[in-house]
Amino acid sequence: MKFYCLYSGGKDSTVAASVLQEQGLLAGCIAIDTKIRIPEWRDFVTQYCEKQNWPLKIYDTSEDYDRLVRKYGFPGPGAHGWFMSYLKGRGVQQFKSEHRGQCLASGVRKDESERRGRSTKEWSVMEGVPIYAPIFDWTTEKTWEYFNYHKHQRSPVYEILCISGDCLCGAFASPGERELIRDFYPEVFERIRKLEEETGEIWGARSCANRKRKKNSNALCVDCDLKEKTQLFNAPST
Repeated sequence: MKFYCLYSGGKDSTVAASVLQEQGLLAGCIAIDTKIRIPEWRDFVTQYCEKQNWPLKIYDTSEDYDRLVRKYGFPGPGAHGWFMSYLKGRGVQQFKSEHRGQCLASGVRKDESERRGRSTKEWSVMEGVPIYAPIFDWTTEKTWEYFNYHKHQRSPVYEILCISGDCLCGAFASPGERELIRDFYPEVFERIRKLEEETGEIWGARSCANRKRKKNSNALCVDCDLKEKTQLFNAPST
């Protein structure tokens, strides 16, 4: 059986895709455009998959983040799961309709955080699609070692936000992330600012207030944990 690897442009999804390719198990890569992202993200995943000879299909979510925020407010950790269902789950549904009986793969690892260690599994299911985690047991150190040995690259957004930039829903935003978006990605920030004015809420505020109460884990969102973001600041150079 071959797998379509969920690819975000981060180190974990990159390593997962690379490992599957080495094993002859990579059918291709899948990226999901949440439509609330850094503009450069889409170009990067397209170009890097082409460079690695990984067939790529990008699915665009059929949902509107702005509409969801106007209706429900900005998400915090407690709403992360169903926001992901809207923003990324719709892409999985599209994949399922085009690839009946096929499986996805994800770069989630139990070593990413204490929370992930409790809830992450080697196999999971979303929208009825089985998702395999080929580097489930890998430590962060081993993942970086593999990443650097193969001279892989991650989304350049990491240099600024310490996330791949594929989803800016704000559910697990780090302190200062909003200001970095304001300073480096003004067009994205202007969209967020308008939503703040309309809702009377601040993007990411629920995340900062509830950081110690994160509970949800999702195979489609592997860049949300504060521990992981901290490790990225101190990661070995590539």
